[in-house]
Amino acid sequence: MQSKSIFFNSTAFLFIFVAILLIATAVHASFSQQSFMKPDEGIAEVIITSDNYVVKDNSCEATCTATIQSGDTNIYVEYKLDDASVEFLDIINVVQRDQTINAYIDSSEIEKINAAIAGSN
Repeated sequence: MQSKSIFFNSTAFLFIFVAILLIATAVHASFSQQSFMKPDEGIAEVIITSDNYVVKDNSCEATCTATIQSGDTNIYVEYKLDDASVEFLDIINVVQRDQTINAYIDSSEIEKINAAIAGSN
């Protein structure tokens, strides 16, 4: 009777171990695939910098949206105000010369955009 109990316990342990191993392998494979995806080779990243950002269009309904203009670049954003400052900012799209571009906007530029939005309200 004792040996049968050990057999069932080891079989259950083995089954649980294999199940955990399969789940871990599947999770690892999905993360690895996401981590090594490369952006399209044909799209160059554009770094956005400006001395002056102008709020071209600004509206607040359920969420606030604005079009920020810097030279020939329009930055479309959603944001939320907390009193007179920007609580959060989400960049929706960046368009340069009527084409959507892959843009990098540095945190110091985000601060300037936040200041332009706060100053326009």
